[in-house]
Amino acid sequence: MTKTNRLPQLITCGALALMTSACIARGPDDYRQVTRSLVDTKQAEIESCFGEQPASVVVTFTVEKKTGKISNPTIDSAKSDAPDEVGECVVAKIDGLALAQPDMRDGAATFTWKLSN
Repeated sequence: MTKTNRLPQLITCGALALMTSACIARGPDDYRQVTRSLVDTKQAEIESCFGEQPASVVVTFTVEKKTGKISNPTIDSAKSDAPDEVGECVVAKIDGLALAQPDMRDGAATFTWKLSN
């Protein structure tokens, strides 16, 4: 039985792995669009937070670069007019959501949800 040098095979496999998991560097508009699409997956649940009361909730958060995960969602109480429990409900609906393809940079976001009669 002969031993072969596996180093070239390992290098090739490693290079292929890097190419298939390449980092994405989105522009601001693209980042905004994919983040909006992500939070929109919870739109019905977010609307249920409001019940029937007209109000607005403004939330700031970070989209983590390595995981694509929404982290540190915080209600901007100066710009929100909804009761605290409505804002907390909105935050709970988006906290931990993650982009399918993370970006190579952290994303800072501010989103507003409004319910009007």
